[in-house]
Amino acid sequence: MNLKEISKLINSKYVHQIRAGNKHDFIDITIIETGGRFFVRQYKFGAKSWRDAFLKDSKGEMKIGDRIIKVDGVIPKDLNKINSKINRAYHKKLPIIYFLMRLTYSVSEHEASTIELIPQDIK
Repeated sequence: MNLKEISKLINSKYVHQIRAGNKHDFIDITIIETGGRFFVRQYKFGAKSWRDAFLKDSKGEMKIGDRIIKVDGVIPKDLNKINSKINRAYHKKLPIIYFLMRLTYSVSEHEASTIELIPQDIK
């Protein structure tokens, strides 16, 4: 599977799944694609989150339909630069829902929680 195929899969659905490591269950989440890169953000900030698990060990997986793709989940090195593109991608994918969701949480905390999912073993 190559990046173009992964992008097509991600852009074909609104709800995807991720898991950090291989001991956790898959959880529903929306993965955003922008510029051939894939991102997720937290909406709830409890202890022992999927984000915390990725920060301790970056290995994990994303699941789109029946396809499972190994990923590294890391904080993007260019987070401040790419945040506006990620915001636009969320607004494009989930226009009204994303706007309403942003009214219910701290925007700066939400943006700071961004994790990039870097596919592994791609062709």
